[in-house]
Amino acid sequence: MKPNRSAYRVPSRRRALAIVLVAAALSAAGCGGADTGAPAGPVAGTTPDTTDLSNTLMALEAKYNVLFGIAAVDTRGGRTFEWNAGERYAMCSTFTVYAVAAVLRLAERGELDLNDKVPITRQDIVVNSPVTSDNVGEVMSYYELSRAALVRSDNTAGNLLLRRLGGPGAVTEFARSIGDAQTRLDRWEPELDEALPADPRDTTTAAAFAGGYQKLILGNALAVDYRRMLTSWMRSSVTSRERMRRGLPVGWVAADKTGSGAYGTANDAGVVWSPTGTSIALVIFSRSTTGYPMAAGADPAVADAAAAVLGTMSQ
Repeated sequence: MKPNRSAYRVPSRRRALAIVLVAAALSAAGCGGADTGAPAGPVAGTTPDTTDLSNTLMALEAKYNVLFGIAAVDTRGGRTFEWNAGERYAMCSTFTVYAVAAVLRLAERGELDLNDKVPITRQDIVVNSPVTSDNVGEVMSYYELSRAALVRSDNTAGNLLLRRLGGPGAVTEFARSIGDAQTRLDRWEPELDEALPADPRDTTTAAAFAGGYQKLILGNALAVDYRRMLTSWMRSSVTSRERMRRGLPVGWVAADKTGSGAYGTANDAGVVWSPTGTSIALVIFSRSTTGYPMAAGADPAVADAAAAVLGTMSQ
């Protein structure tokens, strides 16, 4: 069956690309302001640097047969870079940052003890579960499940966190609570990795995720101790070595989460820091433009895009 090519329409670069001055409300969100309400709309502008970056990203999309959705927010310098940042992409396992944060919020409120134990049964195990599959017949704490979901991208751990929260819809509710009006989670692992083009289920936008991650890791959406816990797990991730982290300039570090799915979906999202302390919320979504469900994700495309974006944002 011939793929529907219309699902892979490349949005106009004129409306998809901008370096902007971030409005005061967004600055406040990253510096201890309120955590409700969507980020303020940017004021667009252009520079020679953005033209060069636009050309680079178009070349990378052609080279790897992918379509990017990118958002980068310089939380101190006040610049935002967007590339198809309003287009919907399948989240895949990147959703677990919100799921873990929602669990941490319950712990913060005294509604959950991270040391509480969860039985791990054979029936629970789904594909790509390197930690929980080694603990069948035993118990794991919510602390251990959260760490497994973020550090090793353990799908069963993600499902068990969703079970405690009340299902996928709880992640959508959590997103709304931090001002993310776009993110929605509808299914469990591994069904949510289907990434069917034009299917709105289990999707978000790069712009929405960048704002949400910024509030969780750099803002006050969580109490300090829980924010540090979340950040530590994300910094310990072992799944992004060939994606965002391969594209980091020398001396930079990342707290991020990857996601992979059908139709060549390869995502990486988080916050990166320069050696001088500059922090940038960075989201890179990508999917294949071939239209084939079994297309492999292009890790080098994500790495090269990260290098290109940070090369411009750090100037």
